[in-house]
Amino acid sequence: MVMQTLKIAGREFVVIPRRDFDRLSAQARKQAAQERQDAGDVAESRRRMRQPGGATLAQLHRKLGR
Repeated sequence: MVMQTLKIAGREFVVIPRRDFDRLSAQARKQAAQERQDAGDVAESRRRMRQPGGATLAQLHRKLGR
């Protein structure tokens, strides 16, 4: 990836080719989507753990003989 830096009013900016920007942007969107999915999965597992009738991990280990 080719990049250059540019200073404007004491702030430093990085200039990169458009295709590299598009690639980085797509990666960021994919990562954000995965993080949202992970947060949803955690919320669902916590909700399910609060429901009565579920088995704990220790109970499942005893049942499976591990």
